[in-house]
Amino acid sequence: MDVQTAPNPETAQQEPLAKRHVPSALGWAILFFAVAWAALYGLWRELPYLKNGSDVVFSAKLQWEHQGQVFPAAPAVTRVLIFGNSKILAGFVPAWFDHLVGQMSSANHLHVSSFNSGFPGSDLFLPPLQAMCARGQAPNVLLMTLPWSRDPRPRGIFHFIPDDHAVIDELFPFRNLLRDLTAFLLAAPSRGGVMSYYRESEQNERDVIAERGYHLITEQSRFAGGRLPDNFRLDSDLPARRLPRIAPSTSAQIVALNQLIRQYHIDCYFVPFYLREGEAAPAEARDSAFAAQVEQATPCKLLGPDYYLYPNRLFADQTHLNQAGARVYTEALFQLLKDRSHALQ
Repeated sequence: MDVQTAPNPETAQQEPLAKRHVPSALGWAILFFAVAWAALYGLWRELPYLKNGSDVVFSAKLQWEHQGQVFPAAPAVTRVLIFGNSKILAGFVPAWFDHLVGQMSSANHLHVSSFNSGFPGSDLFLPPLQAMCARGQAPNVLLMTLPWSRDPRPRGIFHFIPDDHAVIDELFPFRNLLRDLTAFLLAAPSRGGVMSYYRESEQNERDVIAERGYHLITEQSRFAGGRLPDNFRLDSDLPARRLPRIAPSTSAQIVALNQLIRQYHIDCYFVPFYLREGEAAPAEARDSAFAAQVEQATPCKLLGPDYYLYPNRLFADQTHLNQAGARVYTEALFQLLKDRSHALQ
């Protein structure tokens, strides 16, 4: 004979309670995440200059190249655009380049407008170039200083997003806010206080646009007069070794670049970057191996050596030129292009 046990009322009550607690806890977690995300995003939007100068400059230039008027609309103006990393950011002065061209061509009234698209801590070039071309801001003359990069990792089970950094940037643009805020507060006392440093960062943004992409990097300069001492050396210097530019044999970047060059009839040249005297051995007058690779893989031409060597007095820090050095480097690039004056016509 089966004996039926009466249900325990406490057990009957516990099961629905447990079931109600799970969605309630999940709901609170989602709400907390949404509020925290909104608060951090709002702080990031309302206080955009709570970060170091290089990040401010990077964001300002990228936004300007995607949305702003980089070049004048007049069809008679020759547009010159140079890409590179922070060496170019602090090394190429568009106003000085345009002045030199104007002096050379006063007789035939040649008008040039140049723009410095060097980015701090990055060799980014393809996305901003694509954006400028799509908006009718394609350059007539394109100057490249660094070789193209290898293709990113192929997608697979552990890497199925082609650009996970871009996805994270979109979802969490404020992800470095705490780091930036900490660095900002630590640096603020030496910059005249929090408000003074914030206004300085804001001014950096205005200046880099007014200077058409050029930016004098002062954050790393620790020497009197913004000039590197003549006896400055680093253990990593290789004064007896050349440092040629090396590019991968194939790259999706170069395929996309070639398409833009042909579609928008751009004259493209690879030009030298620069190093300190003693940082490497003098470069060959012409790197035949790199020249062959460039001319085989692209419609571009190679001008000059891989790099120039400049004395310490032209540097603001171990890597970047000061204002005097930037004029010297800009004039050196002008001299290279002057010999190709048809490119500036």
